[in-house]
Amino acid sequence: MNRYLITPALLLCLSPAQAITIDGDWSDWINPSGNGQADDWNPIDPSLKYQVEDQSTNYLDPGYGGQVYDAEAIYVDASPDGIAVAVFTGRNPKYGYPWGDIALDFGMDGTFEYGLVTWGYEGYATRDNQHHRGEGIGSPGDVYRVDDWLLGIWDAPDDHNDNPTSDYAKAHPTAVKSGTLLGSGQFAYSKVTGPLGELGGDHWFMEGLIPASLIDPQFQDQAFLAHWTMGCANDWIQVDPVINSVPEASALWLIGPGLGLAALVGWRRRNGQG
Repeated sequence: MNRYLITPALLLCLSPAQAITIDGDWSDWINPSGNGQADDWNPIDPSLKYQVEDQSTNYLDPGYGGQVYDAEAIYVDASPDGIAVAVFTGRNPKYGYPWGDIALDFGMDGTFEYGLVTWGYEGYATRDNQHHRGEGIGSPGDVYRVDDWLLGIWDAPDDHNDNPTSDYAKAHPTAVKSGTLLGSGQFAYSKVTGPLGELGGDHWFMEGLIPASLIDPQFQDQAFLAHWTMGCANDWIQVDPVINSVPEASALWLIGPGLGLAALVGWRRRNGQG
């Protein structure tokens, strides 16, 4: 796993090689081969940090379900606009357990302070409300400072619990249960057309943006984790890109706040780091 250090100055210096538009078009992020290959998941912008866990087995860790529950890839892009996150999944949002919200943990301390709503209350299925899957709040694109998260149905891998309380469950939150609505971000989704990855199956794509203006300044110099799972948490995916652990980068901070950050961005792009 990796870490992404964000400061107000860094947000001003960072700019993606290709602008990200939150419109449900995955071609801003990846350029699939069209015939299904492992490198379909590689980002167009090599500086973006991402994680791929495309699976074809029925067991996904912690739960089961194969492709239809697979959390396959996640990408993070920081820009002057804020934090953009993209996710690919085999999970159909309109069937059974729907999508959870995009969660951000600043400080890497196990507390997910921010949630970007992907589906919201109205999108949740009603067949399984005893598993509190119908209690998510907000509308797609809403940004919450979160007080409490809904959890899945796993206290640990292979340890099913309809009302989990374990640290493992808390590390993989599903949807915002309560919190303060900070404002509107952006969110869009689509079904992927054509083959993607070498393992096949149907795929859905979601992307969202949490505006920099909605992030508390106290968090803007901290590493963070971006996480996503579906309502049951049968499978999850997360990424925490690193820039501050690179030995060469540490010297760049000594150059000065402005030049050091600009030099760091240049170093990252030359060396394919995010």
